[in-house]
Amino acid sequence: MSEDYLSDDGEDRICDPACGTGGFFLIAHRYLHTHYRLDKAQKKFIKHQAFKGTDVADGVVRLCAMNLYLHGISSDESPIETKDSLMSDPGDRFEMVLTNPPFGKKSSVTIFNQEGKAQKEQIVYQRDDFWATSSNKQLNFLQHVRTLLKIHGKAAIVVPDNVLFEGGAGETIRRKLLEATDCRVC
Repeated sequence: MSEDYLSDDGEDRICDPACGTGGFFLIAHRYLHTHYRLDKAQKKFIKHQAFKGTDVADGVVRLCAMNLYLHGISSDESPIETKDSLMSDPGDRFEMVLTNPPFGKKSSVTIFNQEGKAQKEQIVYQRDDFWATSSNKQLNFLQHVRTLLKIHGKAAIVVPDNVLFEGGAGETIRRKLLEATDCRVC
């Protein structure tokens, strides 16, 4: 996070649409508490409202909620929910998105046919807010993160190198990101 992370009111929200056990949230929480002089209202906001996450695996969501609670991040309702964050635009916008989505080029779901044999069915997300349709998870997460950001929001997303050089949908998304954002690659 940059030194100018906190807004004047100190009520910036952080999202991780593939939060796993909440590692990015814990690091962000520690960073805020060690690098800023937070007043009582800011501490309360960070504890109860600053973080929002999703993950597709129910067991992982429970681990994340427990992890946050054990590190002093809690509220009446868990800020973490079980869902496929790529399915739709949640409508919520954030000042910061930090994520390390699952690696693997293709999105798929395992189904069992009438004979009881497992088959992989490819998932292609078709969303009006996406620049390109793809079954590539990393490309879809790049587009999803852009949707989640408020104007002037910031994001850090971990993706494999090949995402930056892929043709077709990858090239379209890369061009749109460079045109529409102040994009930096590290």
